[in-house]
Amino acid sequence: MIHHPTLRIIDIASDPGDLSRVNEDAAGGNRSCAFVIDGATGLGGKSIVGQDGSDAAWLARLAKTFFEQEVVSGRPMSDVVRTLNKQAATVVQESSAGLPIAAWSLPVASFQMVRVDDAAIVTHGLGDCRLFLADADGTILETSAMKGNHAAEREGARRAIAHAGGLAAIKALSDDPAVREELRRRRSVYNRPEGNVWTLGTEPAAAKHLSSEPISPRLPATGLLCSDGFAALCDQYGRYDPAGLIGKAKSDGLKSLIGELRHIERTEDPNGEAYPRFKVSDDATAVLFEIVA
Repeated sequence: MIHHPTLRIIDIASDPGDLSRVNEDAAGGNRSCAFVIDGATGLGGKSIVGQDGSDAAWLARLAKTFFEQEVVSGRPMSDVVRTLNKQAATVVQESSAGLPIAAWSLPVASFQMVRVDDAAIVTHGLGDCRLFLADADGTILETSAMKGNHAAEREGARRAIAHAGGLAAIKALSDDPAVREELRRRRSVYNRPEGNVWTLGTEPAAAKHLSSEPISPRLPATGLLCSDGFAALCDQYGRYDPAGLIGKAKSDGLKSLIGELRHIERTEDPNGEAYPRFKVSDDATAVLFEIVA
């Protein structure tokens, strides 16, 4: 009799970057998968669908429900993403009452998932969420659908902070008109052939650009799926390496890591001088899980 690997979620935590705004991240799972979703904050303009003023939060919640129901044995992940994006596109079209929608204002979200399907373990993603995984031998795997993105984003944030005269004064760089225009220009080519960023959202063709990597860790393995706002502890602030981050999540829990993250952002470096970033604090979400034989 063949024993297939089993995935179990140990802990989930999610914290809004700004208490006055809705959290635009989501996370969850079912018997065969665990995932994290990071909705991209709108760039000014009226929300199309979001009842709480956030199309990104609407999309993240829709994707969470859809993944939990539709990621089932034997169904290809590309089919799940294509169907989800088709559904989102229909809702956005109906909600806009036929009015034209600027490309930069369409809802978009990143995700990263670990999926166990029969004997295969695969990680799937779009955008800049992260997976850190430690196997039974202590071998570390880390990946993202957009590898190395945090370095480019840090450089963009550094230039924008210099232009705006500091981060704390405006809370989010996207509130600065010149910075917002540049961010809109970049976002308007998401999910288009001339761009190189594909996401969950309203474009079914994004399914063709899904990043899927088969992984074969020695079991048992323990992993973290996280939004870039949480992964900053490792990628931006250098407080942990991937093994240390997984170990700390196991020993102290995800909430304590979020507390540490917020202390760095709000007490140590609120102005973004040591760690250039586009917001004082981003939404931060993580899922701690294990895969056993």
